[in-house]
Amino acid sequence: MLVINHIFFKTYFFALAVCTFIFCSCNFSDAKQNSKSLKHTVFVIENKITKVVRQSVDTSYLESLFKHYNLVDINTLDSSIKVNLKYADTANFLHLNFYDGLKKAYLPCEVATHLCNAQFYLKQFNKNYSLIIFDAVRPLHLQQLMWDSLKIDPNLKYNYLAPPYQKSLHNYGCAIDLSIIDINTNILVDMGTEFDAFTKLSQPVYEWQFLKTKELSNEAFENRKLLRRVMHLAKFYPITSEWWHFNYCTKEQAMQQFELVK
Repeated sequence: MLVINHIFFKTYFFALAVCTFIFCSCNFSDAKQNSKSLKHTVFVIENKITKVVRQSVDTSYLESLFKHYNLVDINTLDSSIKVNLKYADTANFLHLNFYDGLKKAYLPCEVATHLCNAQFYLKQFNKNYSLIIFDAVRPLHLQQLMWDSLKIDPNLKYNYLAPPYQKSLHNYGCAIDLSIIDINTNILVDMGTEFDAFTKLSQPVYEWQFLKTKELSNEAFENRKLLRRVMHLAKFYPITSEWWHFNYCTKEQAMQQFELVK
């Protein structure tokens, strides 16, 4: 019995130490860096061992903006989460680069911690899978630029973007656009449509209809269910119009608990 208790307490204190490390890392303030520096040192948890690794610093002006709002780079909490920001180049439905080459996904610490939980749950289902982030926090001034850049009937814009005056949960860092990637093949799993495919086929509300017509395959449907399941376990909830979009809270809660990133 003494041996069992000893093992239990060793395991407990190890877990407590890891949790404390992650929490503290969210509140860690970077020392002033030379604006021309291309690399800095960060600490990450990898294979249960703390290692010093080298990571590239973003060249985008947005990195400084996000640090001003005390947002955290998700990869400083979990380096296994993949990031491919679709608005950091022209591979998006607007065919414009809005993020100035940003490479990292920034979120409020609380939201980032829950997203790390989603990655943990996903690994329990399939160790070869990883979350891949397409969009995280989106500053309000870029929301305005996106709105102005979409040259279609104003009444149809609501199907594509939240108008700046209404503000989006992305503007608070409380919404995530993401999917699942197989890290062995580096191929996205089949979700039935591409990211930002604004058709009925991409809307979860119509899934059963498209399953019957076989326009949505069983494989794609199961992959969507898996993404929703792990995000739900991590306290995110989906919307009915985009399979890739998940909210952390309501807009009212975001306004009370989080800072609007302008």
